[in-house]
Amino acid sequence: MSSPDDSGTPDKQARTESQQPILGPRVGRLVGVSLEGLPLVQFEGCPGPVLARNFVALDMTQLRVAAGEQRQAVLLFEEGDPARPLLVALEQGSGTPSLLEQLLEDAARPGSSETPAPAEPAPATETRARNSVPEDRVVLGAQRELVLQVGEASITLRRDGTILLRGVRVESRASGLQLIRGGKIELN
Repeated sequence: MSSPDDSGTPDKQARTESQQPILGPRVGRLVGVSLEGLPLVQFEGCPGPVLARNFVALDMTQLRVAAGEQRQAVLLFEEGDPARPLLVALEQGSGTPSLLEQLLEDAARPGSSETPAPAEPAPATETRARNSVPEDRVVLGAQRELVLQVGEASITLRRDGTILLRGVRVESRASGLQLIRGGKIELN
């Protein structure tokens, strides 16, 4: 007698033959949004739209616009299962500004830099960006602290003028003269 887990059943054989695991990323299309707000995606080898988990930072309106335009999407698959896609990136629309462009536009609006910061600012309101003249310079500003971080490396700029460089290894290179100036220089 066969067990309930037996993979010899015709239904399970058909599923495994037609849906081989997808172990790498695949490009598909965002074709719709479900009533629950989940993206519907389609990709090569997929007979119809499949609900996907969304890892793209878009509000519902932006998601619907992208679905209406049937933008290309980068998909990963949970445990390689084609029935469990993960939407991880969307093609940038031609008229859609990048996140940096949106930050710069928001900060350039009159009055945007004059709004007082809340006592405990949320990460989204903690920083402001503005495009200063000339056009080839971008200035990022914060009320209290600005942190640039990638993995174990970070640069922290504080209101009091302190600059912290942290990393597993810190290198400084110059093709010309390299100056180290300070009221006091301490090594180790």
